[in-house]
Amino acid sequence: MNRRNTPLHALRAFEVAARLGSFSAAADELLVTHSAISQQIRSLEDILGRRLFDRTNRGIELTDAAKLLVPALTQSFDSIEKALETLTRTDESRRLIVTATPSFTAKWLTPRLKNWTPEETELDIHFKPTLGYLNLLSGEADVAVRCGVPPWEGLVAEPLLPIHLTPLCSPDHPLASVAPVDADIILKHKLLHADIAGHSFGEEWRLWLEGAGVTPPPELFGLSFADPSFALQAAADGAGIAIGYLELAEADLKSGRLVRLSDTVVRHQFSYYLVFPPNTAHMDRVRRFRNWVAVPSEADRIAVSP
Repeated sequence: MNRRNTPLHALRAFEVAARLGSFSAAADELLVTHSAISQQIRSLEDILGRRLFDRTNRGIELTDAAKLLVPALTQSFDSIEKALETLTRTDESRRLIVTATPSFTAKWLTPRLKNWTPEETELDIHFKPTLGYLNLLSGEADVAVRCGVPPWEGLVAEPLLPIHLTPLCSPDHPLASVAPVDADIILKHKLLHADIAGHSFGEEWRLWLEGAGVTPPPELFGLSFADPSFALQAAADGAGIAIGYLELAEADLKSGRLVRLSDTVVRHQFSYYLVFPPNTAHMDRVRRFRNWVAVPSEADRIAVSP
């Protein structure tokens, strides 16, 4: 019998029935009917020209011929299963799930993917942008970029990027042509806020105003966005003046879509951190991403210069 004619389905049904000692149990494991198992066994017996089971009052018993066949089949199916598991593990070892905010993913991570080296292309990265926290300990993601102040319980947090604040606007804004301008003049115009989790309304504007030597007014009005990139987009569209994260506004400043209104740059108390479970630090896919993302670009080094 050549391989092309090998009755694999019938052999699988026979091996399971022989291992479990029951056609019904074999049907349950293979998710088929009892009659389907019987039919497969009967087909195999016809091909081999001999009986494989004796039917008794106590159930089924292997014939001598069947006893010779069972070990070879069990070993073969075990080898196939192990090979498939190895392939699955290999694919999983190449896949890295990274989660970060939509702003950080779009404005900082994505532009740097052009620097992803040939060595790293062997690693499949799946980005999951979200404003919430995916559970790294349960495997929802492998690594995360989080904005805040550590610690995050049960996770390692490596400093990745500081946050620097300064007012940004469209080049068509009335103040753009006379920049830099004083903070009290900026306050007379519509302000755009990044109202992200963990921040009180207007907190970043207040932080910058204090750094500029101006006492913030009791209330700061304006438009609020749950993600900094939307505040930057609104500023570029002429909707107002955003308190911009310089690290995220790099491409917009370089292209001229946004301009600075002040030379005053204030360091935020929050920073970006690369976060991951401690038991994954040794994994090759995590190590390679950590090494790549930690290398500062020239743009990172000059981002806060006037």
